[in-house]
Amino acid sequence: MILTQQSLSGIYVPLVTPFDEAGQINVSEIRTLVGTMLDSGVSGFVAAGTTGEGYALSFDERRLVLTTIVDQVAGAVSVLAGVGGMSTHEAIDQAILAKRSGVTGLMLAAPSYCLPTESELVTHVAHVVKAVELPTVLYDYPARTGVSFTHQVLDSLARNELVIGIKEASGDLTRLKWLSSEFADDLAIVCGADLDSPVFLDSGVKCWIGGIANLLPAAHVAMLDTTQRSEVFAAISPILGFIESGHYNAKIKAGMNSLGAHVGAPRAPIGSFASNESGMAELTSLLTNARKWAPTFP
Repeated sequence: MILTQQSLSGIYVPLVTPFDEAGQINVSEIRTLVGTMLDSGVSGFVAAGTTGEGYALSFDERRLVLTTIVDQVAGAVSVLAGVGGMSTHEAIDQAILAKRSGVTGLMLAAPSYCLPTESELVTHVAHVVKAVELPTVLYDYPARTGVSFTHQVLDSLARNELVIGIKEASGDLTRLKWLSSEFADDLAIVCGADLDSPVFLDSGVKCWIGGIANLLPAAHVAMLDTTQRSEVFAAISPILGFIESGHYNAKIKAGMNSLGAHVGAPRAPIGSFASNESGMAELTSLLTNARKWAPTFP
């Protein structure tokens, strides 16, 4: 399967990494979750992304997550590997591992903490992409990385045929206008903002990589249908807002567990949201109010 700017569409789930009671990766639960998501109609996965706690995985654990998802998908849909790290060297190592694991492409974030300049960020991406020659979706999330894929950076990167899209998770909706007007011919724009998803989808964006799709996969897929969008968003927007207000990964995992999944808690330093009694009561109520759009896990 070859991923292109034109074929990047639908709902991609940045799959959570389930841990068992001993804190080890629960491989059987990964397989179960992949099956559930495919049955819900998703178009692809991101392995070891932000919601998958890729930052907390060892190299061997990253390999296990990637190969398990790729094997379970069995070519039915695309699998992107989350790539980040704190240096170009680390990002290239992650990218090479991803390619050897059989993924379709990469979702590449800026290196965190080191704060590269615009030209340094361009060079970083070019080196990573060249090392593996896989289709790559950029991941603009300055709240986590400290730097953004600015207009100047994209001016340079959009000419790279392997850079096929950008996941827009900056929270700055003004970017959507100039991304659409100036880069739509070169880059697929991907929604990375849960509460703002109708703005993206109504503007013609065809792909949404959303962490809360782990919890509400069928609802996310239904949001792609213009005839259902308003109804679905009205039902799930309180959940999206609650989860986006803080403790994102912890709330997603707690919500999934409450609906019958077995994904455990996030790894330290992130704590379990299940111990927050009032918070769990609110989350449970919101899921109940969403009715058919928040079904239990098989």
